Amino acid sequence: MSSTKQHAAMKVARVSQRGTPEEIAAAKQELKVANIEAAIERALATAPPLTPTQVKRLSGLLKGGQR
Repeated sequence: MSSTKQHAAMKVARVSQRGTPEEIAAAKQELKVANIEAAIERALATAPPLTPTQVKRLSGLLKGGQR
């Protein structure tokens, strides 16, 4: 587990015990982002270089627009 994911998971555990519902939701969102970041890093580590078109398409997904 990456340190970012580990930190986010520990924050969820800690905030879940003493935090407000808003703090818990924010911590869970941070963990989701850390998981997505780790998945992207794993995929890119084994993939050939992306073309400009592929970068644009993937950027669109991250921005919440294109699918």
